Amino acid sequence: MIVAVICFFRAESFTSFSRNHTNQLLDVRARYDLACTKLANWAQRLSVSVRHKIAPALTQNLLATLLFCPAVVYANPPTIRYAHPNQLVFSTLKKENGERNNPLLRLAKTLIQQAGFDFESVSYPAARMFHSMDQGYANFSILVYSPSLDKCCLMSKLPITTTQLRIYHKQETPRITNIELLAGKRIITIRGYSYGQLKPVISNPNNNIALSPAITHTSAFAMLEKGRADYVLDYKQPSIEVLQLHPIPSIQFEILQEIDVHLVIHKSFPNAPLVLTELERIIETMDIAGLLDLPLDPVF
Repeated sequence: MIVAVICFFRAESFTSFSRNHTNQLLDVRARYDLACTKLANWAQRLSVSVRHKIAPALTQNLLATLLFCPAVVYANPPTIRYAHPNQLVFSTLKKENGERNNPLLRLAKTLIQQAGFDFESVSYPAARMFHSMDQGYANFSILVYSPSLDKCCLMSKLPITTTQLRIYHKQETPRITNIELLAGKRIITIRGYSYGQLKPVISNPNNNIALSPAITHTSAFAMLEKGRADYVLDYKQPSIEVLQLHPIPSIQFEILQEIDVHLVIHKSFPNAPLVLTELERIIETMDIAGLLDLPLDPVF
């Protein structure tokens, strides 16, 4: 069994250097620590899974390599607990086995496993999901930016993908070219979505917006087709899926918001800033479009 290896030197030994040099050395050491921890976790799994098959010399070489790593080797690597909403923005379809198609979950699992961490996932209603991240019950997610997460979490510098909030209508219905034009309109929404920054606008009684909640995306567009309201407020991917299966002649849409989606990690996770940097590095090498496998817009 691979045991914990204690650091052979500490940052305090660099007190003769300037503050800038010390910070640089700490950053280098932190990166080295993470690499050594990942190596140690891999070695731990290897020694357990093939304990009776690998040569003793290989085990000794692994231990000798680890002795040069100034990091604590975990017998069990930290677990990434991924939180995602139960009302999905990127798909509403089900697979042949009955499981829901969840592109972001698929991407998150691949990313975390490539980074060498154990992976768990849990779904929440939107409000509870943000609360779970805030309290640290979950420590990782892929989300749009929210000020409520600033104190508890770190967010990737760049978005990993994007989506759109759209407003659909029939050809004869006036176009909505800005949010202010929503006032006085009859709009179908989908239950379970908070609609983020748009919520204060559509829920403000002064805007005189008549909201008609639909249970599903399919029922929302059916209501639009039957004239029960003039507009449907929906996200890009679910709306594409519905309209591919049930086209509505001459339907049109405008984009109300382009929405960036980021990696989010809780600050309490061990070495959180460094882990986030590593995740950003790994995801740059991944085929994100292939993993998400999102539908293309139909020709209206």
